[in-house]
Amino acid sequence: SPGQVMFCTLNTHKVDMEKLLGGQIGLEDFIFAHTKGQRKEVEVFKSEEALGLTITDNGAGYAFIKRIREGSVIDRIPVISVGDMIEAIDGQSLVGARHYEVAKMLKELPRGRTFALQLTEPRKAF
Repeated sequence: SPGQVMFCTLNTHKVDMEKLLGGQIGLEDFIFAHTKGQRKEVEVFKSEEALGLTITDNGAGYAFIKRIREGSVIDRIPVISVGDMIEAIDGQSLVGARHYEVAKMLKELPRGRTFALQLTEPRKAF
């Protein structure tokens, strides 16, 4: 159903945030819909000022992890992956938030504190 679609990629079935569907679609292009997979809740200890992730959104109310910096706080948590949708921080829903709003919330969390991230990963298809 449309409510299960998290985001679409252009010309790749892989979770590649650089290939998110934008405005330009040609006749030879393929669109792959990535649907909601497993939900997960992760406790994150903010040991550094920067968590080491880049966030993007699909313009329709879902924010995603676009990149994870190698060796960062987030990189050291193996269950967090590129393509995961960020649903909530400490129980506060982020559905409907833009990427910069989510980034601001994460940045404003105090260093030395543990917080909960609620995520949904894209379903693995191939």
